Amino acid sequence: MTKATVLKISVSVLFFLYPFLVYLGLQEFQPQWLAVFLVIIAALRLLAWQSDKRMSAYWMAAAVLVALITLFTGSSIGLYLYPVMVNLIFFSFFFISLYRPPTVIERLARQFQAELSPEGVQYTRTVTKIWCVFFLINGLLSIISLQVSEQWWLLYNGFIAYCLMGLLFVCEYLTRRRVMRAYDA
Repeated sequence: MTKATVLKISVSVLFFLYPFLVYLGLQEFQPQWLAVFLVIIAALRLLAWQSDKRMSAYWMAAAVLVALITLFTGSSIGLYLYPVMVNLIFFSFFFISLYRPPTVIERLARQFQAELSPEGVQYTRTVTKIWCVFFLINGLLSIISLQVSEQWWLLYNGFIAYCLMGLLFVCEYLTRRRVMRAYDA
């Protein structure tokens, strides 16, 4: 395994565990230290993902914004808003791609199947719209979870959001198989 692969996996795990790191970290450290840690992890992501510089740059910008909010307010609110910002970044990428095709989902689909029928392209547009709605709702639920309590924020952002994302992946996969069978028949 190369150093670049180890770095990608390590950074991915840290971002995946972000809600837990924030929740547990705030019990031991000042929010400012966690904000600096987030910026360092985002910088490592920028270095590790050479093939996807634009998305990594947006993640870096979100991390810097969170750090600035945290540093200027002296509170942990910026750290808690990071999942919201990530959802807004993903929403923006997916939404913009609807007006500047190919859509994000079409680009992903073409990695596995170079030729897509017009129906396939339309299907990818529909899936892109569904993901846009998901990212907006997911960001809103992240804010709502914080209004309930820090524990609910952790539960939602560290577990429920991932389950909902997985459920959407599974539903889309099953739907895609059914749609593909219909076009093959």
